[in-house]
Amino acid sequence: MDREKGFRVLITLALLCCSYLSFAQSTSSQGKEFWTAYMSHSEDFGISTMVLYITADEATTVKVEIANGSFPAIIRDVLPNQVTEIEVPHNEAFIQNQGKTLQGIHITSAKKIAIFAHIYANAVSGATLLLPVAVLGKSYYSLNYTQRSNAQVNTFSTFMVIGTEDNTTVEITPSAELVDRKPAGLPFTISLNKGEVYQGLAFNDLTGTKIISKSAGTQVCKKIAVFSGSTKIFIGCDDNNKTSDNLFQQVYPTASWGKNYITVPLKSRNYDIFRVVLSEPNTVITVNGRVIPQGNIQSNNVYEFSSDVTNIIKADKPIQVVQYAVTQGKTLSAGCEFDARDIGDPEMIYLNPIEQTINHVTLYSTFHEKILKHFINVVIRSDKSSTFKLDGQPYTAFVEILNGAGYAYAQIPVGEGTHTLSADDGFNAIAYGFGQKESYGYSAGTNLKNLNEYVQFNNLQTSSTQLNGCTGERYKLQLVLPYITTHIDWNFNDGSPVKPDNNPVATAFVKDGTTLYRYEYPSPLPPFTKGSYTYTATVINPSPVDDCGASKDIDFDFTISDFAQTKFSPPDNACSATEVTIQDQSVVDPTTVDQIKVWWDYGNHPELFETYSRAELHADKNYHHTYDYSVTSTNYTVKMVVYTGEGAVCENGYERVVTIKGSPKVSMTQISPMCQDAGKVQIIKDDHGFVGAGPGTFSGPGVNASGLFDPAAAGPGTKTITYQFVAVNGCDATATQDIVVNPLPTVDIAELVPLLEGESVVLKPAVTGTNLAYQWTPSIGLDDPNALNPVCSAIDDKHYRLTVTTLNGCAAYDEVFVKVLKKPIVVNTFTPNGDGINDTWGIKYLDTYPGNTVDVYNRQGEKVYSSVGYASPWDGRYHGTVLPTGTYYYIINPKNGRKTIAGSVTILK
Repeated sequence: MDREKGFRVLITLALLCCSYLSFAQSTSSQGKEFWTAYMSHSEDFGISTMVLYITADEATTVKVEIANGSFPAIIRDVLPNQVTEIEVPHNEAFIQNQGKTLQGIHITSAKKIAIFAHIYANAVSGATLLLPVAVLGKSYYSLNYTQRSNAQVNTFSTFMVIGTEDNTTVEITPSAELVDRKPAGLPFTISLNKGEVYQGLAFNDLTGTKIISKSAGTQVCKKIAVFSGSTKIFIGCDDNNKTSDNLFQQVYPTASWGKNYITVPLKSRNYDIFRVVLSEPNTVITVNGRVIPQGNIQSNNVYEFSSDVTNIIKADKPIQVVQYAVTQGKTLSAGCEFDARDIGDPEMIYLNPIEQTINHVTLYSTFHEKILKHFINVVIRSDKSSTFKLDGQPYTAFVEILNGAGYAYAQIPVGEGTHTLSADDGFNAIAYGFGQKESYGYSAGTNLKNLNEYVQFNNLQTSSTQLNGCTGERYKLQLVLPYITTHIDWNFNDGSPVKPDNNPVATAFVKDGTTLYRYEYPSPLPPFTKGSYTYTATVINPSPVDDCGASKDIDFDFTISDFAQTKFSPPDNACSATEVTIQDQSVVDPTTVDQIKVWWDYGNHPELFETYSRAELHADKNYHHTYDYSVTSTNYTVKMVVYTGEGAVCENGYERVVTIKGSPKVSMTQISPMCQDAGKVQIIKDDHGFVGAGPGTFSGPGVNASGLFDPAAAGPGTKTITYQFVAVNGCDATATQDIVVNPLPTVDIAELVPLLEGESVVLKPAVTGTNLAYQWTPSIGLDDPNALNPVCSAIDDKHYRLTVTTLNGCAAYDEVFVKVLKKPIVVNTFTPNGDGINDTWGIKYLDTYPGNTVDVYNRQGEKVYSSVGYASPWDGRYHGTVLPTGTYYYIINPKNGRKTIAGSVTILK
């Protein structure tokens, strides 16, 4: 397995043209050590809460401590690409007043993490991205906003300075008078030890307050952390609707500010306010191509404007752009018109320039405090937007920015919880959310490289520049400065002597309109072994612009990683139109893998590949692909490149030819919906004449192996029938179809229904089914032959059939016999004399009445005859003897709805 040198050179050259878009992780917002503090916060509606949201690319353990030890260390495990939430103890950490306290909050981790800090109370909330110590600087400006509030207590514009080392000297030049009467514009100096916090408060806007670390005596300038905000503030026009929120943001070092910004409106709001903060007076600013007159820039070097569209902001010197969410209900209309539909409250978000981007991040859309909707804004190069992924899935709803020099943006609604963003190229993103009189917002992540003053590697194998390295590679050190130096001391911090360069040779070049100077360490460095290193270049600045002195240390923190021994297994039983799988069998420390790229047809399409970022690497190491259908076998070159190290600088590829066998193609006749009693039907399969035919088999409910489908056996419903064909080369093809078997209705009616002559009866069958149609035949004697319950008035006995039919044409039937019961005819005389004429008492039609009764009495009331049913007429006998001539009285009960009949009958002899 040779390293893919040619490929690496190609990729390196591709990146060189746009190298400002992406920097290594050593300059990003990920790190192993952080400082923050519990900034002053309005608590007029209850005490506040401070929470840390911590994410990591790989499992690690995090420790949270306070400098004065007032609460025990909090230790938590952090899982990859998930958020661990840690609440900071309020009573021990909250800093209410101005002054110096030993209440810095120190967060450390065994491996790199990203942290978002959130301070919230009842309808008051602010959040920030935290910056690791490795990227902190020594010069800052506090960035706040005009201080106004609806609070019932005093509220303040705020800043905090935290020392990361003992004996740190800080000079502060407030832009407004502090509450302890320190005047605006007059510098004062404080000394901070490690973990000490100085909090400044003012009744007015502290934007422009200069905060710098200084050398003092033998102590050199040291890194400091700076935060800005407000204890409670409203933003927008001043009317009776001025709900307020707190602001809380960690400030970016001035050295990391950029010259090119793209702003995107906050989704669902009427407008935003933007401030462009200048690092130097007389900076030329353009907004959407229009030069901003110097007269429009405020005395604190701030240009402010409102907008509800995207903006392209450029400057000839470094600037910082701040985006402000306005108070709920505010609009751009004249007269401070209130919009009752608008929800949200003030928030302050420091935007990142397009010179400082990230390529992946895990963030948290928090429900604190009463947030109802969450969003993520993303800015990315248009030609790379197709590679952007949200939570591992492609997200492509990007909008091209007009005159945006090839950039696009998205405003992405997301749900509450953890979200992972990634792309093949650098992007900027902010996360934010709104609720009733509530909001949060922060940068999703950033790089904070000093754009004009840094040390880097020049790779002798590829002639590329990079910020981290690989084992076995040869590098030269390069130092870039914005001035010409007369002396460089190179310190490798390994116990070896400092290497002085008393006559450094500069190569000038122009970057973004600024002339920079490149210096090289005189000789190539020997190959490194795996590990983390810190080199320091101490330079002399003949014209220092700050108070750190002419001598300045520029640290180069870098890591050296091993190349992966890349390899993957070939796919088993690889057939076209079927998912194939390769397994990554690379020998590599998994914690160093930054990304993997897979080409499935490298020979024909080297431009097409799949990228898996650190968060998207498959735990089972299996990667899948489906090749287009082909009837013949085809060879493809599959290639995998594993990128290791910070910034994915170590890449090693492996490729092999795989044979994708030709696959059969099958289909079958489609069966239309049928009724359950439709009878069996033969499904016809088609193997399309594939050479190398094998057996084909049907399967599914109600079908046998040869494809004979029986809807009665399948039962009602949608039945999936499958035909599978296996070729002799082992490749198979499958065709499926869904056959709809419509259920039969049911109908049940009594076999016989009696009907009294001259009357009517309602026929009442029991049916099941929906959307049924009814048909009675014959229709004679029925009031409505299409009704479920027709009225029958037949005059003669009739057989009726009811047919019930569904909308799908499925039918069932049943029959009923309507027996017409005619009125009995009773004769009043009979002669039981044995002459064969009129010997019995005939009662016409009585025998048709089931269960009828007949009782006959003599004049004395004695019952002389009784019967149930009248199948055999009475012959006039009583106890075997013919009764004497006379009149007898009868009671006939026909039943079946007919009334009782009473009268007399005479026996004659």
